[in-house]
Amino acid sequence: MKHCFSLLLLALALFGVLPAAQAQTTQYTFSQDIAPLVYNHCTRCHRTGEVAPFPLTTYAEVVSHAQTIKYVTGTRYMPPWKPDPNYRHYLDENTLTDAEIAKIRDWVDGGTPQGNPALIPAVPAYPSGSQLGTPDMVIPMAQAFTHLGNGQDMYRIFVLPVNMPADRDIAAIEFRAGNKSIVHHVIIGMDTTQQAQALDAAAPGYGYTQFGGFGFNPVETNFAAWVPGMQARFYPTGMGKKLYRHSSLLVQVHYGPNYVTQTDSSVVNVFFARQPVTRYIQTLPAISPVTLTNGPFIIPANQISTFHAQIVVPFEATMLSIAPHAHFLSKGWKVWAVKPNGDTIRLVKINDWDFRWQGIYRFTSLQRIPAGSRLMADATYDNTAQNPRNPNSPPQTVQWGESTTAEMLLTYFDVLPYRAGDENIVLSTVPGVATTPGTVQMAVFPNPTSATTTINFQMERASPVTVSLLDGTGRLVRAVVRSKAYPAGPQQLPLPLTGVAPGIYIVRLESNEGTRNEKLVVAE
Repeated sequence: MKHCFSLLLLALALFGVLPAAQAQTTQYTFSQDIAPLVYNHCTRCHRTGEVAPFPLTTYAEVVSHAQTIKYVTGTRYMPPWKPDPNYRHYLDENTLTDAEIAKIRDWVDGGTPQGNPALIPAVPAYPSGSQLGTPDMVIPMAQAFTHLGNGQDMYRIFVLPVNMPADRDIAAIEFRAGNKSIVHHVIIGMDTTQQAQALDAAAPGYGYTQFGGFGFNPVETNFAAWVPGMQARFYPTGMGKKLYRHSSLLVQVHYGPNYVTQTDSSVVNVFFARQPVTRYIQTLPAISPVTLTNGPFIIPANQISTFHAQIVVPFEATMLSIAPHAHFLSKGWKVWAVKPNGDTIRLVKINDWDFRWQGIYRFTSLQRIPAGSRLMADATYDNTAQNPRNPNSPPQTVQWGESTTAEMLLTYFDVLPYRAGDENIVLSTVPGVATTPGTVQMAVFPNPTSATTTINFQMERASPVTVSLLDGTGRLVRAVVRSKAYPAGPQQLPLPLTGVAPGIYIVRLESNEGTRNEKLVVAE
């Protein structure tokens, strides 16, 4: 009788009497479906030596945290990408689609099957001790610093001499926190005087304590920075910063309050530019309490307060990135620019600010900000008992301050003086693409297009290049160039699309420095 009933159900399913969901359930496996998602979105941080609390590099490791992964992806707590992707996109963007979240949920609910182990993709090869590769110079703290477990914030400045024989152009500078549990954030300055050394010598212990700046005005007050969750990145080719041979890096570390005495020994990685730098980037805190139109910056207890800031851009500028900064009361940010003609440039929107996941958000193309434009920001703070991150219980009136329990309202911008054509420089047409040394860089623009498009690429070294247009299944549609020699530096290659049917394609570029793929939409 049981077998007859099973045959009846099968027959009903085959003839469409039962719903399709009852007839067949999709079985996802780790090998084919989940491992690619984990390796693309999680493993960068969830590996030994990085910021995440546990690794996700093997099937066993992922299964042991399967319910947690299902929950944090389902609530979009992870991956920790805070900018609203519906407002605009950035490089290094890390988000899951609704379909990908559902796939993880169904795999966990289905018993976390492994599938064929032979089909598991290789774990990405990550550099050790850096997000970017092998640095040209590693500048460590001269000794470990002990942060007392007295529940107090500390801003400690460490003077790290550079000791180079000549000035060098810098393609990237990367801070590596030695003790991520106490390092709150870092501002790195650069100076060529001995004023910081004098302050260090006059203070007891290693380094010197200084709230608010460095105690004097160094050559650069914002040479680099680090906040939790930040992804390091190289500047675009031809752009960078200059590190002077007789300089020192002034590393201002904000150690958060802690009740266990701990030590920290952090390092700074420096990457030299491989191509000549002709344009030097400035990092400016353009949005601050002095630009408020409804100040002063006081957040009363038991209130939700929104502040509006506005500043007129005095010169024609090119903007590469944006980085809002605040503490635990912050709930949301919106930053935009209004051109003199009234057009709006969307810069960043964060609907659920989380102090633990701040970042520098790099635009996928350079942003032209005309002189006379208004930079504008709305920043909202929740100083009520309903804010679970409120450091004060009961809530207290909070003002500007350097300590964790105080608040800040800052937005940093990486900018250059505008140069004609900057607005046409596309760093990537696909959000999330990273730029690493020794890796060919490519962007396709315009995209979408119905006629000719242009492939913009650059390499660190001369190399033969092969460019192909592929369809969605990977089949060759058009051979653009085959093993053609190109010199180092930026190049442009036209891609005529005559006779190519509307649809989604892949532009593949292969060189000695690697392979890059870019999605291309051919419109009707």
